[in-house]
Amino acid sequence: MTDDGRAPGTEGTSRLPQIDPALRATATASVGGTLVIWWPAFTLGAYNAVFFDNVLALWAVATTVLLSGVILRSRGAVPWGGWIALSLPSAWIVLAIVTPKSHGYPYVHYFEVVLTVVGAPVLAWLLSRLLVPDYAALPTFQRLGAVSVTIIVGVLAFLLGTFNYLFLTCADFEASGNNAPAGCAKGAAFHRR
Repeated sequence: MTDDGRAPGTEGTSRLPQIDPALRATATASVGGTLVIWWPAFTLGAYNAVFFDNVLALWAVATTVLLSGVILRSRGAVPWGGWIALSLPSAWIVLAIVTPKSHGYPYVHYFEVVLTVVGAPVLAWLLSRLLVPDYAALPTFQRLGAVSVTIIVGVLAFLLGTFNYLFLTCADFEASGNNAPAGCAKGAAFHRR
């Protein structure tokens, strides 16, 4: 690092300060987690339901990590609880397949909600460990900070979904290709043409 905070050999480049590697790793872990949790949390707040596409997105990511570990035979890289967490979305699909469709089995829906609410943060944590090179080097406080940010954004997304009528209209949901949730505000879509 030079005296002005630039890496050697970057003369003539932007004089923006370098980003702290710990901030970069914490923010990357937080962003990864929030990308996993925000939409399921929002739909749970807006529709009082977790949609199948949310669960299938979790399944796709979890199965990708699970199969990557199996192919590379790197069981030691993920704790045994992580392997179980990565298997939960596939367990939901198997349960949904074997459950008779003619009877109302609400436990499948409850499992779906638990899978999303519990599985998404665990999946975010595992992805942070696997995909963020500096994550293991972060102090415990910063790792917990990344998890906390993910949880806070999940709670905020749930609240935004619950109180969607304060800033969205039914037309906003319809314009985005979603059904309007119960209790949404009537009015024109809030988008520019």
